[in-house]
This record gives sequence, structure tokens and C-alpha cells, in this order.
Amino acid sequence: MLQILLASWSVLPSGGDGPLVCNPALGYRYLSIGAAGGISASGCSASWDLHEVESFTSSGQLTLMASSSSGSDSSHLPGLAVDGDTSTFWAGDHDVGMSCSCWESSKKDGQILTIDLGSTQQVTRLKLYQGGSGNFYAVKRVRLHCHESKAFSSALVKPLEIEVSTGVTTIECSDRGCTTDLQPAYYDTCAPLPGDTSNTQLAVGLAAAFVGILLL
Repeated sequence: MLQILLASWSVLPSGGDGPLVCNPALGYRYLSIGAAGGISASGCSASWDLHEVESFTSSGQLTLMASSSSGSDSSHLPGLAVDGDTSTFWAGDHDVGMSCSCWESSKKDGQILTIDLGSTQQVTRLKLYQGGSGNFYAVKRVRLHCHESKAFSSALVKPLEIEVSTGVTTIECSDRGCTTDLQPAYYDTCAPLPGDTSNTQLAVGLAAAFVGILLL
């Protein structure tokens, strides 16, 4: 389990010591989840798929609404990420270019889902569901934004950037900070999977072909 240390006091007003890091347990109306890494799908037009978001307070699970300021695939709208069904999913706008082959850090939050908690809530647990191990449309990192107005850019605290599982990521928070539990464990979705030698075999094959041409 990964411990993420956050400040435990309230957001300071302008002129204080600067913005704090997003901690859902401190009480917010909206939480936005932005992509902070590429997906392994090869096409640059491929999008991030987020299958489900669940949010809990000390009193139990919340009913959520979702929207996306960055756009969505017309067949996979934001509501599908909060419908209680992990087989459905929200898909971001295909124009961002989320593939690892065309990913760059300037695309962070280029695909983002905003969760409306209905009112200001102290969220103690947040669960993110992606497509599972080996899924081509899962990201390796996300940025969590805490805000009171609907626009995530209005947040007075810095986003919390964390590694996430291709399956289920559980974020447990208190006023002291947050921890994450990843099932299955984190791996870099932009790196070859363990045992995947296809790229190596391709390189060897091309080299052998080149040598063959030189010998002709």
C-alpha cells in the first residue's frame, strides 16, 4: 500500500503559504479525474476508458453524477462511469491523442471526468475501475482535482497525481492524507508487458533482413 502524505489543514486564503494538495476527505462538491499518462493502444486517436467511479463517506456510498469538459465519445458518455456497472465505460474525446506513441506531458488533463457529489462531502474512499490487466485503454497515472465550483480549473488546491492500476484503484483518505491500493499492481502501460518480446523480435528481424540485403 502506497502512503501519500498530504497537508491536513484547510485551504489557505490568498496570500498564505500557497495551495495545498487535493484531499477529498477535507470536503468538496466536485472531484475531477484527469489522465496523466498515455494508453498502450497504438492509434493516436484512441481514447482513455474509465469504467466506473465509486465514492464513499463515513456514512456510506454516494450517488454520483458525471460530466466531462474535455469531451466524450458519443457512444460512451460520462454517465456510464457512474452507473454501477463496471462493464460499461466513459470514453474521452478521440482528438486528444492518448496513445503512448504520441503522448506528451502537456496532454495531462486532456481527458478529464468531473464527478458531482451532489453537495460538499468528505470523501474517505474513492474507487476507480479501468478495463483490467492488459487493457489497451487504461492509463498509468491520474490527477485528482478537488473543487467547489464545477470547473476543475477553479480548484484552489494542487491536483494529487498518483499511479493507478489497470484494474481497480482504491484511494483511502483521512484528514492526515491518502493511501492507495492497486489491484492488480501498477505497471507502466507505455512499456512492453513482461514477456512481450514482439518489439525485440521485430528489431532482430529487420536487422537480419538488412544484413541479408548487404550480402547480396
